[in-house]
Amino acid sequence: MEGVFAHSSHVDDDRESVANLSRGVRNQIEKLRVCSLSATFDSHLLWSHYADGFNGVAICFDLPDDDLDIRTVDYRGVFGGYHYEKEADPRTIAKQILHSKYQEWSYEREIRILSASEWYKLKTPVDHIIVGHRVHPALFDTLQIICERQNVRFCKVGIGDEGLDADFVPSYADREKGRA
Repeated sequence: MEGVFAHSSHVDDDRESVANLSRGVRNQIEKLRVCSLSATFDSHLLWSHYADGFNGVAICFDLPDDDLDIRTVDYRGVFGGYHYEKEADPRTIAKQILHSKYQEWSYEREIRILSASEWYKLKTPVDHIIVGHRVHPALFDTLQIICERQNVRFCKVGIGDEGLDADFVPSYADREKGRA
């Protein structure tokens, strides 16, 4: 349903102009890349839907506040939409549509980066990695070693009565000493 939209117009609006704007919006939507992120890691549904039932990884980092291509998603009805205006900018409308999503998904607390570029360069490094509690031991060990070498905090999801948290994992070297 991403990028699906509806539009409205007045009866006396020129049909060809309305159709041209709609085509322009669709064209702009197709040019943009969407990076979907979440403002939270502590949702069972997120870990279930997007991290293979706690077998995945959450990568945590800060986003700049002043980047116009980064916005919190606006949750709305089923379709994104706009009302036809003669001087409307198709790119602006396309971004408005892509920064919105059906309200049923609001638990995701989604943040989106829209860009015509293939990559988005982070201005700050990754802060920490959180692995799911079901991640394969070989992947766990590999990620921990990489995080330690890159000076990135390494955590594992903890599940308790109050919900999810990120438990810091002792260094790989300290864990190995404990096994000896």
